[in-house]
Amino acid sequence: MNYKIDEFAKQVGGSLRLTSLIISRARQIVRKAPIFVETKIDDPVQIAFLELMQKKIKLGDGNVPTQVLESKKAEKQL
Repeated sequence: MNYKIDEFAKQVGGSLRLTSLIISRARQIVRKAPIFVETKIDDPVQIAFLELMQKKIKLGDGNVPTQVLESKKAEKQL
């Protein structure tokens, strides 16, 4: 599992950015943002991590998590 976390940290620019991404996304989920994975988990942090693992979110230009979709309209949902 540590290998995956290290790989995710490298992909987003380091462990601090990874933490920021997950926390920011968890806050969005708490504020009732759409969830991009199928899960029975109700912990926003775990959901955010699952979304990242399944490559459903990425760190956007403003260091805000965005959904990975072709449609710009879908990104505005966040």
